[in-house]
Amino acid sequence: MSIIRKSSNINDIPAYDKEYWWAKTPQERLAAALKLIRRAKAIYYANPKNPPLGNGGQVFKSDKPIDHRKLPIIQPHDLGDLEVSL
Repeated sequence: MSIIRKSSNINDIPAYDKEYWWAKTPQERLAAALKLIRRAKAIYYANPKNPPLGNGGQVFKSDKPIDHRKLPIIQPHDLGDLEVSL
């Protein structure tokens, strides 16, 4: 299983995922937790507006969220130029 789910509510996680998680050794669970922490920090550091974390600093949420650009909505008449080959 390559998907790692994180939730503060244990009821959000399916039973088979709980069984999979607790079947792992403590070292494997620690490695998965470290992987989540590293991913969170990589995402945090990807935003240049976020201040640097101190030694041992934790990422809870972005300090300065990135504004997401709105993508244009495609209308059916916009697809008229497409060629369909069967």
